[in-house]
Amino acid sequence: DHATHANSELKNIFEKAKTEKQKILVGTGHGMCTCQGAAFEYIFNIEHEARKAGVRDNIDIKWISNESFLGDFGMGGLHMKVGGYVVSSKLFAESLFAERNVPWLIGAHVNKVEEGKVHYEQLDGTTGEEEFDFAMLIPPFSGVGIKAYAKDGSDMTDKIFAPNGFMKVDAEYAAKPYEEWKASDWPRTYQNPDYSNMFAAGIAFAPPHIISKPMKSVNGTPINPTPPRTGMPSGIIGKAVAHSICDLIKNGESAHLHEASMAEMGAACVASAGKGAFSGTAAAMTVYPVVPDFEKYPGTGRDTNYTFGEIGLAGHWIKHILHYLFMYKAELKPGWTLIPE
Repeated sequence: DHATHANSELKNIFEKAKTEKQKILVGTGHGMCTCQGAAFEYIFNIEHEARKAGVRDNIDIKWISNESFLGDFGMGGLHMKVGGYVVSSKLFAESLFAERNVPWLIGAHVNKVEEGKVHYEQLDGTTGEEEFDFAMLIPPFSGVGIKAYAKDGSDMTDKIFAPNGFMKVDAEYAAKPYEEWKASDWPRTYQNPDYSNMFAAGIAFAPPHIISKPMKSVNGTPINPTPPRTGMPSGIIGKAVAHSICDLIKNGESAHLHEASMAEMGAACVASAGKGAFSGTAAAMTVYPVVPDFEKYPGTGRDTNYTFGEIGLAGHWIKHILHYLFMYKAELKPGWTLIPE
Protein backbone atom coordinates (compact mmCIF):
# COMPACT_ATOMS: atom_id res chain seq x y z
CA ASP A 1 0.00 0.00 0.00
CA HIS A 2 1.50 3.33 -1.07
CA ALA A 3 0.34 5.21 2.04
CA THR A 4 1.86 2.65 4.39
CA HIS A 5 5.08 2.67 2.38
CA ALA A 6 5.28 6.48 2.38
CA ASN A 7 4.70 6.57 6.14
CA SER A 8 7.44 4.02 6.70
CA GLU A 9 9.90 6.02 4.58
CA LEU A 10 8.97 9.24 6.37
CA LYS A 11 9.68 7.61 9.73
CA ASN A 12 13.11 6.65 8.40
CA ILE A 13 13.70 10.30 7.49
CA PHE A 14 12.73 11.38 11.00
CA GLU A 15 15.11 8.80 12.45
CA LYS A 16 17.98 10.02 10.27
CA ALA A 17 17.16 13.62 11.19
CA LYS A 18 18.19 12.89 14.77
CA THR A 19 21.81 12.93 13.65
CA GLU A 20 21.95 14.54 10.17
CA LYS A 21 20.19 17.13 8.03
CA GLN A 22 17.35 15.92 5.80
CA LYS A 23 15.42 17.64 3.01
CA ILE A 24 11.77 17.09 2.12
CA LEU A 25 10.16 18.39 -1.08
CA VAL A 26 6.38 18.47 -1.55
CA GLY A 27 4.17 19.94 -4.28
CA THR A 28 3.20 19.40 -7.90
CA GLY A 29 5.13 17.19 -10.29
CA HIS A 30 4.10 18.82 -13.56
CA GLY A 31 3.28 22.24 -14.97
CA MET A 32 -0.40 21.37 -15.41
CA CYS A 33 -1.17 19.43 -12.22
CA THR A 34 -4.12 20.13 -10.00
CA CYS A 35 -5.08 19.19 -6.41
CA GLN A 36 -2.63 21.58 -4.75
CA GLY A 37 -4.82 21.21 -1.67
CA ALA A 38 -3.75 17.59 -1.20
CA ALA A 39 -0.08 18.58 -1.32
CA PHE A 40 -0.84 21.48 1.03
CA GLU A 41 -2.26 19.05 3.60
CA TYR A 42 0.65 16.67 3.19
CA ILE A 43 3.41 19.23 3.64
CA PHE A 44 1.91 20.78 6.76
CA ASN A 45 1.13 17.42 8.32
CA ILE A 46 4.76 16.42 7.74
CA GLU A 47 5.91 19.69 9.30
CA HIS A 48 3.58 19.12 12.26
CA GLU A 49 4.78 15.54 12.79
CA ALA A 50 8.42 16.64 12.52
CA ARG A 51 7.85 19.11 15.35
CA LYS A 52 6.12 16.45 17.45
CA ALA A 53 9.07 14.11 16.84
CA GLY A 54 11.51 16.82 17.93
CA VAL A 55 13.45 16.79 14.64
CA ARG A 56 12.01 19.84 12.85
CA ASP A 57 15.20 21.88 13.24
CA ASN A 58 17.13 19.25 11.32
CA ILE A 59 14.69 18.96 8.39
CA ASP A 60 14.41 21.43 5.53
CA ILE A 61 10.88 21.30 4.13
CA LYS A 62 10.20 23.03 0.80
CA TRP A 63 7.13 23.59 -1.40
CA ILE A 64 7.31 23.44 -5.20
CA SER A 65 4.25 24.31 -7.28
CA ASN A 66 3.00 25.30 -10.73
CA GLU A 67 0.93 28.13 -9.22
CA SER A 68 1.85 31.60 -10.44
CA PHE A 69 1.33 32.81 -6.87
CA LEU A 70 1.07 31.03 -3.56
CA GLY A 71 -2.58 30.45 -2.71
CA ASP A 72 -3.82 30.08 -6.29
CA PHE A 73 -4.96 26.48 -5.59
CA GLY A 74 -6.07 26.08 -9.20
CA MET A 75 -8.97 28.46 -8.62
CA GLY A 76 -7.21 31.67 -9.57
CA GLY A 77 -6.92 32.41 -5.88
CA LEU A 78 -9.74 33.96 -3.91
CA HIS A 79 -10.63 36.73 -1.50
CA MET A 80 -12.24 35.65 1.74
CA LYS A 81 -13.32 37.01 5.06
CA VAL A 82 -10.91 36.16 7.87
CA GLY A 83 -11.48 37.67 11.30
CA GLY A 84 -13.85 40.24 9.85
CA TYR A 85 -11.42 41.40 7.16
CA VAL A 86 -11.33 40.48 3.47
CA VAL A 87 -7.91 39.04 2.62
CA SER A 88 -6.48 37.27 -0.40
CA SER A 89 -5.61 33.59 -0.38
CA LYS A 90 -2.10 34.72 -1.37
CA LEU A 91 -1.69 36.57 1.92
CA PHE A 92 -3.38 33.73 3.82
CA ALA A 93 -1.07 31.09 2.33
CA GLU A 94 2.14 33.12 2.52
CA SER A 95 1.48 33.89 6.18
CA LEU A 96 1.04 30.20 7.01
CA PHE A 97 4.11 29.11 5.03
CA ALA A 98 6.21 31.80 6.70
CA GLU A 99 4.86 30.92 10.15
CA ARG A 100 5.77 27.25 9.66
CA ASN A 101 9.15 28.14 8.10
CA VAL A 102 8.36 26.45 4.77
CA PRO A 103 10.00 28.23 1.79
CA TRP A 104 8.28 28.00 -1.58
CA LEU A 105 9.22 27.72 -5.24
CA ILE A 106 6.30 28.65 -7.51
CA GLY A 107 5.60 28.95 -11.22
CA ALA A 108 7.57 25.74 -11.67
CA HIS A 109 7.10 22.87 -14.12
CA VAL A 110 8.86 19.72 -12.96
CA ASN A 111 10.08 18.08 -16.17
CA LYS A 112 12.32 15.34 -14.82
CA VAL A 113 12.56 13.33 -11.61
CA GLU A 114 15.67 11.40 -10.69
CA GLU A 115 16.70 9.57 -7.55
CA GLY A 116 16.93 12.34 -4.97
CA LYS A 117 16.60 15.18 -7.47
CA VAL A 118 14.00 17.03 -9.57
CA HIS A 119 14.60 19.28 -12.56
CA TYR A 120 12.25 22.17 -13.26
CA GLU A 121 11.55 25.12 -15.52
CA GLN A 122 10.02 28.36 -14.24
CA LEU A 123 7.77 30.94 -15.87
CA ASP A 124 10.69 33.27 -16.53
CA GLY A 125 12.39 30.48 -18.51
CA THR A 126 15.06 29.71 -15.95
CA THR A 127 15.78 26.09 -15.09
CA GLY A 128 16.99 24.56 -11.89
CA GLU A 129 17.29 21.51 -9.69
CA GLU A 130 16.08 20.62 -6.21
CA GLU A 131 17.57 17.77 -4.24
CA PHE A 132 15.61 15.82 -1.66
CA ASP A 133 15.76 12.88 0.70
CA PHE A 134 11.99 12.43 0.66
CA ALA A 135 9.47 13.87 -1.78
CA MET A 136 5.78 13.78 -2.63
CA LEU A 137 4.81 15.34 -5.95
CA ILE A 138 1.24 15.35 -7.24
CA PRO A 139 1.26 13.69 -10.70
CA PRO A 140 -0.64 15.06 -13.71
CA PHE A 141 -3.73 13.12 -14.67
CA SER A 142 -6.02 12.78 -17.64
CA GLY A 143 -8.79 10.54 -18.89
CA VAL A 144 -8.04 6.86 -19.36
CA GLY A 145 -7.75 7.15 -23.13
CA ILE A 146 -10.87 5.19 -24.09
CA LYS A 147 -11.56 4.92 -27.80
CA ALA A 148 -15.14 5.21 -29.09
CA TYR A 149 -16.42 3.64 -32.30
CA ALA A 150 -19.73 3.94 -34.15
CA LYS A 151 -21.77 0.94 -35.30
CA ASP A 152 -20.11 1.10 -38.69
CA GLY A 153 -16.69 0.90 -37.06
CA SER A 154 -15.73 4.53 -37.65
CA ASP A 155 -13.81 6.32 -34.92
CA MET A 156 -15.97 8.85 -33.06
CA THR A 157 -13.67 9.40 -30.08
CA ASP A 158 -13.46 13.14 -30.72
CA LYS A 159 -17.27 13.45 -30.43
CA ILE A 160 -17.27 11.97 -26.93
CA PHE A 161 -13.89 12.80 -25.46
CA ALA A 162 -11.76 15.92 -25.35
CA PRO A 163 -8.04 15.61 -26.23
CA ASN A 164 -7.25 15.20 -22.52
CA GLY A 165 -9.38 12.05 -22.38
CA PHE A 166 -12.22 13.49 -20.31
CA MET A 167 -15.79 13.31 -21.59
CA LYS A 168 -17.36 16.23 -23.40
CA VAL A 169 -20.51 17.52 -21.75
CA ASP A 170 -22.78 20.56 -22.07
CA ALA A 171 -19.93 23.06 -21.73
CA GLU A 172 -18.72 25.78 -24.09
CA TYR A 173 -15.52 24.36 -25.57
CA ALA A 174 -14.83 27.01 -28.19
CA ALA A 175 -11.31 28.37 -27.73
CA LYS A 176 -11.25 32.01 -26.65
CA PRO A 177 -8.92 34.33 -24.74
CA TYR A 178 -8.93 34.50 -20.95
CA GLU A 179 -10.62 37.91 -21.02
CA GLU A 180 -13.67 36.35 -22.72
CA TRP A 181 -14.11 33.41 -20.36
CA LYS A 182 -17.50 33.39 -18.67
CA ALA A 183 -19.18 31.50 -15.87
CA SER A 184 -21.74 30.30 -18.42
CA ASP A 185 -18.98 28.33 -20.19
CA TRP A 186 -19.19 25.71 -17.45
CA PRO A 187 -21.54 22.70 -17.76
CA ARG A 188 -24.84 22.44 -15.92
CA THR A 189 -26.20 18.92 -16.56
CA TYR A 190 -22.98 17.02 -17.48
CA GLN A 191 -24.78 15.27 -20.33
CA ASN A 192 -22.91 14.52 -23.54
CA PRO A 193 -24.39 16.75 -26.28
CA ASP A 194 -24.49 13.95 -28.87
CA TYR A 195 -25.52 10.98 -26.73
CA SER A 196 -28.24 11.73 -24.19
CA ASN A 197 -27.65 8.51 -22.25
CA MET A 198 -24.05 9.47 -21.41
CA PHE A 199 -23.08 11.64 -18.46
CA ALA A 200 -19.74 12.51 -16.87
CA ALA A 201 -19.73 13.45 -13.18
CA GLY A 202 -17.02 14.60 -10.81
CA ILE A 203 -13.55 14.61 -12.35
CA ALA A 204 -14.76 12.65 -15.41
CA PHE A 205 -16.03 15.66 -17.36
CA ALA A 206 -13.84 17.80 -19.59
CA PRO A 207 -13.69 21.38 -18.26
CA PRO A 208 -14.22 24.12 -20.86
CA HIS A 209 -10.95 25.73 -19.78
CA ILE A 210 -8.88 26.21 -16.66
CA ILE A 211 -9.96 28.54 -13.83
CA SER A 212 -6.62 30.19 -13.08
CA LYS A 213 -5.19 32.70 -15.51
CA PRO A 214 -3.32 30.73 -18.20
CA MET A 215 0.45 31.07 -18.03
CA LYS A 216 3.35 29.98 -20.22
CA SER A 217 7.05 30.21 -19.66
CA VAL A 218 9.09 32.34 -22.05
CA ASN A 219 9.96 29.01 -23.71
CA GLY A 220 6.27 28.33 -24.41
CA THR A 221 5.79 25.68 -21.71
CA PRO A 222 2.30 25.83 -20.12
CA ILE A 223 2.69 26.29 -16.37
CA ASN A 224 -0.68 26.66 -14.69
CA PRO A 225 -2.91 24.50 -12.48
CA THR A 226 -5.78 22.67 -14.13
CA PRO A 227 -9.22 22.98 -12.48
CA PRO A 228 -9.75 21.14 -9.18
CA ARG A 229 -13.02 19.20 -9.28
CA THR A 230 -12.68 16.78 -6.38
CA GLY A 231 -14.32 16.89 -2.96
CA MET A 232 -17.63 18.61 -2.45
CA PRO A 233 -18.13 19.71 -6.10
CA SER A 234 -17.78 16.09 -7.26
CA GLY A 235 -20.32 14.97 -4.67
CA ILE A 236 -22.85 17.62 -5.68
CA ILE A 237 -22.35 16.92 -9.40
CA GLY A 238 -22.67 13.18 -8.83
CA LYS A 239 -25.91 13.64 -6.92
CA ALA A 240 -27.39 15.85 -9.66
CA VAL A 241 -26.42 13.37 -12.38
CA ALA A 242 -27.86 10.45 -10.38
CA HIS A 243 -31.18 12.30 -10.03
CA SER A 244 -31.19 13.08 -13.76
CA ILE A 245 -30.64 9.44 -14.68
CA CYS A 246 -33.40 8.32 -12.30
CA ASP A 247 -35.82 10.83 -13.82
CA LEU A 248 -34.89 9.77 -17.36
CA ILE A 249 -35.61 6.15 -16.46
CA LYS A 250 -38.95 7.03 -14.88
CA ASN A 251 -40.15 9.78 -17.21
CA GLY A 252 -38.34 9.20 -20.49
CA GLU A 253 -36.55 11.76 -22.63
CA SER A 254 -38.92 14.54 -21.55
CA ALA A 255 -37.54 14.39 -17.99
CA HIS A 256 -36.09 17.58 -16.57
CA LEU A 257 -32.34 17.27 -16.01
CA HIS A 258 -30.93 18.38 -12.68
CA GLU A 259 -28.26 21.08 -12.75
CA ALA A 260 -25.10 21.69 -10.75
CA SER A 261 -22.91 24.33 -12.40
CA MET A 262 -19.62 24.93 -10.63
CA ALA A 263 -20.12 28.61 -11.45
CA GLU A 264 -23.28 28.63 -9.30
CA MET A 265 -22.14 26.19 -6.64
CA GLY A 266 -20.68 26.85 -3.24
CA ALA A 267 -18.23 24.43 -1.67
CA ALA A 268 -16.61 23.90 1.69
CA CYS A 269 -13.04 22.72 2.12
CA VAL A 270 -11.23 21.66 5.27
CA ALA A 271 -7.47 21.30 4.73
CA SER A 272 -5.59 19.64 7.56
CA ALA A 273 -2.39 21.31 8.73
CA GLY A 274 -1.58 18.87 11.51
CA LYS A 275 -3.30 16.19 13.58
CA GLY A 276 -3.71 16.35 17.35
CA ALA A 277 -6.56 16.48 19.84
CA PHE A 278 -5.26 19.76 21.27
CA SER A 279 -2.40 20.69 18.93
CA GLY A 280 -4.03 19.97 15.57
CA THR A 281 -4.96 22.67 13.07
CA ALA A 282 -6.86 22.85 9.81
CA ALA A 283 -7.88 25.58 7.41
CA ALA A 284 -11.67 25.54 7.10
CA MET A 285 -13.13 27.64 4.32
CA THR A 286 -16.13 28.07 2.08
CA VAL A 287 -16.04 29.35 -1.49
CA TYR A 288 -18.99 30.71 -3.46
CA PRO A 289 -19.05 30.16 -6.33
CA VAL A 290 -16.28 27.65 -7.05
CA VAL A 291 -15.74 29.06 -10.54
CA PRO A 292 -15.57 32.86 -10.30
CA ASP A 293 -18.28 34.91 -11.99
CA PHE A 294 -16.82 38.35 -12.67
CA GLU A 295 -20.02 39.58 -14.28
CA LYS A 296 -22.09 38.89 -11.18
CA TYR A 297 -19.34 39.68 -8.65
CA PRO A 298 -17.08 42.33 -10.20
CA GLY A 299 -13.57 42.52 -8.84
CA THR A 300 -13.21 39.28 -6.89
CA GLY A 301 -15.52 37.03 -8.92
CA ARG A 302 -17.00 35.62 -5.72
CA ASP A 303 -19.45 36.61 -3.01
CA THR A 304 -17.34 37.60 0.00
CA ASN A 305 -20.36 37.11 2.27
CA TYR A 306 -20.15 33.38 1.56
CA THR A 307 -16.41 33.06 0.96
CA PHE A 308 -14.61 32.94 4.28
CA GLY A 309 -12.09 30.91 6.20
CA GLU A 310 -10.24 30.36 9.45
CA ILE A 311 -7.37 28.16 10.57
CA GLY A 312 -7.14 26.56 13.97
CA LEU A 313 -8.02 23.68 16.25
CA ALA A 314 -11.74 23.88 15.47
CA GLY A 315 -10.95 23.18 11.82
CA HIS A 316 -9.03 20.06 12.84
CA TRP A 317 -12.01 18.70 14.75
CA ILE A 318 -14.35 19.44 11.84
CA LYS A 319 -11.99 17.48 9.58
CA HIS A 320 -11.81 14.62 12.07
CA ILE A 321 -15.60 14.38 12.39
CA LEU A 322 -16.08 14.58 8.62
CA HIS A 323 -13.83 11.54 8.13
CA TYR A 324 -16.25 9.43 10.16
CA LEU A 325 -19.33 10.97 8.57
CA PHE A 326 -18.09 10.32 5.03
CA MET A 327 -17.23 6.70 5.80
CA TYR A 328 -20.68 6.29 7.35
CA LYS A 329 -22.27 7.79 4.24
CA ALA A 330 -20.17 5.63 1.90
CA GLU A 331 -21.39 2.51 3.69
CA LEU A 332 -25.04 3.59 3.18
CA LYS A 333 -25.86 3.20 6.84
CA PRO A 334 -29.22 4.39 8.25
CA GLY A 335 -29.67 8.13 7.76
CA TRP A 336 -26.80 8.42 5.26
CA THR A 337 -28.89 10.65 2.99
CA LEU A 338 -28.96 13.33 5.69
CA ILE A 339 -25.18 13.77 5.48
CA PRO A 340 -24.37 16.46 2.88
CA GLU A 341 -21.82 16.07 0.11
